[in-house]
Amino acid sequence: MEILVDLIKELTQDNRMMWVIGGGTVVSENHSAGMKEPEITPKWITIEAENWHFHLGTELVDGIQFVEAKSHGDIKSYYVRFSRNWDETLVRCYFPNPYLDELEQRSEFQPEKLETFQLMKDKYVGKEGIVFVER
Repeated sequence: MEILVDLIKELTQDNRMMWVIGGGTVVSENHSAGMKEPEITPKWITIEAENWHFHLGTELVDGIQFVEAKSHGDIKSYYVRFSRNWDETLVRCYFPNPYLDELEQRSEFQPEKLETFQLMKDKYVGKEGIVFVER
């Protein structure tokens, strides 16, 4: 659980992230405006921003993946996926997309936006079962 907590704490420090709760037929997309320090108990992590929050059961998370995925046909998205039994997505935390501008419109590739993902991926992948996957 320590690596989960460390990663969540680091992700919540960046107000450019988008948190997607759920992975099935219903999901909730939430921007990081007004992110707060997560509340940690042995069984729960509460992640809260200005106008939303959610509770993540720590015992449910048995997989963490850094993901580079094809998105909208010809661009890629970069995120951390917290999963249960590999196939159940609990939460995804998206990094700033280097193919989109500040208004989320397509733009030329912006390598500086990819840097945060790369640094965190290099820091966490390989620790306690955290993996990198391409989709």
